[in-house]
Amino acid sequence: MCLGMVQRTVLIVIGPTGVGKTEFVDAFAQECPIEVINGDMGQMYVPFAIGTAKPDLKKAVVPHHLFDILSDPIYFSAKKYRDQVITLIQKIWNKNKVPVIVGGSSFYLLSLFFPPLESGAAQQTYSESDLWKQLYAIDSKRAEQIDPHDTYRIKRALDIWYATGIAPSHYVPEFDPFASCAIVWLGRDRSELYDRINERVESMLRAGWIAEVESLATTEWEPFLKKKKIIGYDLIFDYLAGMLSDAELLERIQKKTRNYAKRQITFWRSFKEKLAKALKSPETRTDKTITLHELNLTHGSIESYIKQLKNSLACKEL
Repeated sequence: MCLGMVQRTVLIVIGPTGVGKTEFVDAFAQECPIEVINGDMGQMYVPFAIGTAKPDLKKAVVPHHLFDILSDPIYFSAKKYRDQVITLIQKIWNKNKVPVIVGGSSFYLLSLFFPPLESGAAQQTYSESDLWKQLYAIDSKRAEQIDPHDTYRIKRALDIWYATGIAPSHYVPEFDPFASCAIVWLGRDRSELYDRINERVESMLRAGWIAEVESLATTEWEPFLKKKKIIGYDLIFDYLAGMLSDAELLERIQKKTRNYAKRQITFWRSFKEKLAKALKSPETRTDKTITLHELNLTHGSIESYIKQLKNSLACKEL
């Protein structure tokens, strides 16, 4: 068994969209007893499958958690996500298995190390009118980063101000890692990553993505998707309305997905710096061990990296 990891350690596998996270975890599952925990916001929703590259749960050979848990267009908060993950990893550890978190939603990943402020911690009741203007008067920098119609994030920012007296743009959450963990960043050379992204978008469209979105048109899911801006869904709505040609739809989804991958790479760099700073801070008090691993899949097979990961984590054969 994977002794070095079962001792209360979590594996987190992240990387840009299209890099091959699912394939990597499937290969790792052949070497260690694991259960998978979703870290991607879009894959929590039942109707979103093709467009979020959700794994085929019916064919999964290991248990998967936090997939298809939302049947209504509601928001799943980072606080709730952290709480659910902490409960799940305890159950998985108790089965002597390795919890493996896979996904790309940065706010969920951050919540595992920097817990978000409790909702309602400010004990403040807000008027629904001009929420964005209220925030702008307090902290124009943060307000300009939020869509005026995104009432959830506006209220969260106002919560920070009223609970702490600190402008949301200057607020630094407390470092409190949820568990000891090994974080594996999967990368590829940019040209190969972009080729994979372009090919995957074509494959998703061939697999019926347009029909998936069409089934959600004129339902409560349509405004939700347009607000959340999950890659591609809003563009397919435009396509269905006759605003884009086949070629334009393909090109624009591919471009948006490539741009999203760029943002994920940028996030990883800032996240590493944030973790390093927190771990080196004299104010940090934690008994959790955090290790970072960066693997470029362009220059070797997944199998060879799995062996490296096993060695670095002192894993033994099953």
